[in-house]
Amino acid sequence: MIIQFGKGDQSAYGTWANDSKMFISRPYFKIVLNNGLGIYILNAIKFSLLPAFYGTFAKSYWEFGFRFVGVNFEVMWNKAFSK
Repeated sequence: MIIQFGKGDQSAYGTWANDSKMFISRPYFKIVLNNGLGIYILNAIKFSLLPAFYGTFAKSYWEFGFRFVGVNFEVMWNKAFSK
């Protein structure tokens, strides 16, 4: 299990992270379990006063959450992250 506050190690993003045309969600808080399940609080690309819900479901991953006042609250599972 990983519990992390803040952005963490930025070296993994490389030089493309400085591209002004690319948005990267950065975690304010995350909990990642060994089975690939994670709970995240991320910065959002849009600001909305009403919650905007979203979800994506596929065979090897799924994620759902909502965006509210410039922050994404998300639950995600990814098969690639399981140990």
